[in-house]
Amino acid sequence: MVTMTPQPFDSGILGGPVYRAEVTEVGQIPLLESSVPADAVLVTARVRPDWANVMAMTRFREIERLVSFERPLSASEGGALPEGVRLANHNDAEACADIAGRGFSFDRYHVDPEIDDAAADESKRAWARNNVMGRGDVGFLAEFRGKVIAFNLCLRGEDWALIDLIAVAPEAQGLGLGKTLVEAAIRHYAGIVPVLRVGTQINNEASKSIYSANGFTRSSEMVTFHWTPPNQTPPNQNSADRNPGQHSQPTNEEFP
Repeated sequence: MVTMTPQPFDSGILGGPVYRAEVTEVGQIPLLESSVPADAVLVTARVRPDWANVMAMTRFREIERLVSFERPLSASEGGALPEGVRLANHNDAEACADIAGRGFSFDRYHVDPEIDDAAADESKRAWARNNVMGRGDVGFLAEFRGKVIAFNLCLRGEDWALIDLIAVAPEAQGLGLGKTLVEAAIRHYAGIVPVLRVGTQINNEASKSIYSANGFTRSSEMVTFHWTPPNQTPPNQNSADRNPGQHSQPTNEEFP
């Protein structure tokens, strides 16, 4: 059997049990479908690209190709934040949530036709809100006339930092704010951790260009698969059971 790990954050958003399949060996793939819990509304699995052809023999559907990037940091790169960028605080949570609910289209929930777009939007809103309210390490914001128009919300480990969620309001896109906010993270974490990491979908050319322009290089690729029950109504946030919780944590390691 394949271990199925409950995903409380996603379960709260989708209104039913969501699990992550822990696929560590290619020989486990034929066992995936028989391992799916009876109550699951969604099961996710991430596998190496060379296992994708084996996954295609199951009822799991390929959803995205997730590519990871990283950039070494040196203390000499540290400095003041770029002009027009400030650090986030708890009062910014709803502004960030609003942008997050409008600013994504490439992520796995939005591209999966079996998941309602409203639920995908709510997932991003809750993700951003939770990060600002305590899950994250530091958030960087761009403002125009006192209104938040873009954010870069980061996590930090002992020897790394991660761009957890980054988005620009639709009305402010094309102004170079994404690149500026990535530069802000580089300046902030230089001298604190040795590496900054980020990930995005392989077809998100705009995000990949931003990371390349800021000195990131590609480090890995994984393929995301989803399983949903046959003939089910697309999971959505209107379920009476929806309750992601203020500090429930998304554990799908998904990036914009």
